[in-house]
Amino acid sequence: MASENPPDPPGVVLIGMPGSGKSTVGKLLSEQTGLPFLDTDALIESGESKRLAEIIAEHTAEGFRTIESSYVQSIQSAGSVISTGGSVCYSPQAMQHLSTLGTIVWLDVSPDVLEQRFSDAFERGVLIEPGTSLSDLYHSRFPLYEKYAQLKIDASLLTPPEIVSQIRQQLAL
Repeated sequence: MASENPPDPPGVVLIGMPGSGKSTVGKLLSEQTGLPFLDTDALIESGESKRLAEIIAEHTAEGFRTIESSYVQSIQSAGSVISTGGSVCYSPQAMQHLSTLGTIVWLDVSPDVLEQRFSDAFERGVLIEPGTSLSDLYHSRFPLYEKYAQLKIDASLLTPPEIVSQIRQQLAL
């Protein structure tokens, strides 16, 4: 009787707005499941030797999206917990690639809660045009997150451990 290789461990790809808790939840989920953790923003900063805000300032929003898409499409970490930058949803190619690496989980957090979580989006390297509010950004990205997400978690009122618990329950991790 031939033995079959066990299936690859399921990966989890976290998408959502800046401030939705993707990195915090990703690290916690990684610790609890033993799956490796990868933060695409950290990957880009490391590869470019610059902070996201500097990369955006140097390359414009459109240029940054191209850089982000290229880095994301180079990831070969199936079976990992991957925390993405909030703007990855603008790249259909990157989202298609991420869907091959794991279940895409959207951490949906309301604009009101996002506003409370951080004040200076530009310092954090958030891809937001001057004069645009976080609420505007949320509403422009909402249909994209909705399109790509395989699982949506309403994370506005949940703590990171509660979010991890929901993800683990729903994905049987």
